[in-house]
Amino acid sequence: MTPVLLVLLLVAAYAHQTAKPVDWQAMIPSVRSVLKNDPEFREMEQRYSIAIRRTADITGDGVPEALVHLGTGGASTDEITVMRIENGAPVVARFRSRDGKISSMVFLQGASVMHTDRVEMLPEQHTVYSLHYNYGSNGKLRQCTGEAYQWNTATKLLDYNYRLSKKLTQDTCRDVPHHN
Repeated sequence: MTPVLLVLLLVAAYAHQTAKPVDWQAMIPSVRSVLKNDPEFREMEQRYSIAIRRTADITGDGVPEALVHLGTGGASTDEITVMRIENGAPVVARFRSRDGKISSMVFLQGASVMHTDRVEMLPEQHTVYSLHYNYGSNGKLRQCTGEAYQWNTATKLLDYNYRLSKKLTQDTCRDVPHHN
């Protein structure tokens, strides 16, 4: 075995051993506190109780991030945000949008007969992906769009990624039912 390969194996083994599992359900009181102290979420948390919808390691550090349910965003959708762990505590993930603005994000998730919103965590691409599609009154697919936000280790932001957005949207929209 070459020295470089041995070092890589040792680093991987160390990283695996030091990755700490996160019990997001047990952290709900801490998550609630973070949201109540964040001006962007303060009002939302007072109206609805929060829940953990899904977890996945988007940042690649061995610690899963969470999709946090914030409540109902409309007749058929829920409001979702992304949280991650920093220094052992939950924090609201920050995103850099297409226009370069940095903020937290609230995504819609849900569906009606004519409209669907979905949020996916894609660990392989270190990405949070949001998909939106709707049908016209004739029942045919009218619009299908999406945005991909990829983890940037240097800035600790989920950056909007145009190329990945385009690819994931093309791939995903191909599988969306096209009613006749």
